[in-house]
Amino acid sequence: MTPPDRPETHGSRRIIVTGCDHTYFELTAELITSIRNHTDTTIGVIDCGMTAQQRTVLHGLGVRVLAPHIPDYAPRRALAEKPSLAINISKLWLDQILPDFDLILWLDADTWVQDGQALERLFAAAMNQTIAIVPEIGAKWADLLGVRWICPGWMQIRSFLYKNATRARLPFAIRRRIGAKPLLNAGVFCLHRHAPIWPVLRKWQAQILPRRHMAFTQDQLCIALAVYIDGQGVTFLDNSHNYLGPWLLDETTGTLANLFFPHAPVGIVHMASQKAIRSKLENTLTIRTVQGGQAAVNLRYGGIRALSGRRG
Repeated sequence: MTPPDRPETHGSRRIIVTGCDHTYFELTAELITSIRNHTDTTIGVIDCGMTAQQRTVLHGLGVRVLAPHIPDYAPRRALAEKPSLAINISKLWLDQILPDFDLILWLDADTWVQDGQALERLFAAAMNQTIAIVPEIGAKWADLLGVRWICPGWMQIRSFLYKNATRARLPFAIRRRIGAKPLLNAGVFCLHRHAPIWPVLRKWQAQILPRRHMAFTQDQLCIALAVYIDGQGVTFLDNSHNYLGPWLLDETTGTLANLFFPHAPVGIVHMASQKAIRSKLENTLTIRTVQGGQAAVNLRYGGIRALSGRRG
């Protein structure tokens, strides 16, 4: 465990932000606890459907409860049906939502912090006013790039960026330039308030967001377009700073470890695509261990803490 930070020692005002509705509150509470194990940096939560009692709990923890930012071009019907979509939309307005902070670190509500040094490295990487983010080029059992083979020698790219750029009706010249690029996962990123990428992100958002069914994925597509098409500055961090698997448990320490040798502890755990694991601590996933065995674990902060307690 890394010792708590003192904000005044960093020479800049820092905040860690996430977003939450009432269904994700338990995960958000675990995320906050995991952050507080490592730092006393200010925490903010964008409220997109929490209950009054949940907001009171956050206030009691010293967490700032923030209103989302909904631009005029946002799809009102989609937001009315699913208010939590405002979280992804608001990510690209954090510099406007939080004018009193210099460094803004976003963590999705389905993440949690295992190693506090990952937070420090993200903040440090964003100091030069580039976007600090993790490209999805790390450890993968699955194919790195989705393709559909048509016949020998011919294939169709089916990457996230290509598919979503197509849904957004972007020109083929743009789709071709980003189609084979690694996804920049928007679940974890850090930006300086004065970073030049902010208006570029919103330029793409204004073009993409009004188009049907783009509200959920527009944040990642906008980041990719700003970096790959507009050449905005980026600082890449390794996959330990936004770890999506494959999952590996170090039985000697009770921590989730990186697939790559020497299997260092994962910095930030991201439980994307783990709906059953996120929903109940009783649900488990059988994963490999560093020691060569297998273990049934729940990947949530509470699940790993409970596992460590049983082993201790």
